[in-house]
Amino acid sequence: MTTAVDTNAFLALLYDDEYADASEAALRHAYREGAVVVTPVVYVELAADGRFDSAADLDRFLEDFSVKVVDPSREARFTAGDRFREYVDRRPDGIQCPACGETRSVDCEACGESISPRQHIAADFLIGAHAVVDCDGLVTFDEGFYSTYFPSLAVSPN
Repeated sequence: MTTAVDTNAFLALLYDDEYADASEAALRHAYREGAVVVTPVVYVELAADGRFDSAADLDRFLEDFSVKVVDPSREARFTAGDRFREYVDRRPDGIQCPACGETRSVDCEACGESISPRQHIAADFLIGAHAVVDCDGLVTFDEGFYSTYFPSLAVSPN
């Protein structure tokens, strides 16, 4: 069994937030069940966080959890693009509240064009597609997002 890990599971540990205990338990369970992996994009997101002074420090952190960095397969990369396109097509105009779903239209004061920021980026879809195509599950705290675009993906903790 191979389990992928989303960036937010590691950030919970690094910042000892309210998800830290659940993250640690899910990672321990995944390790007992088999291999634990991340995509290069998770590595990049962790490096961008600023908690690590060097690549060697980040490598040691991942090694402490027996996590390997692996490339997504060609099929996973294609699936990520396909699901991202679905997301872009479904995304409403304007800004959507992540809590209630209310959408507000916001216009640029300079030119009057409608502003519609992305709330998810292609990296999220690559993480999910890698987990669903190449792995057996994903440790994440964004179950709602992943269950929408990757409904067959086993997510933990849940």
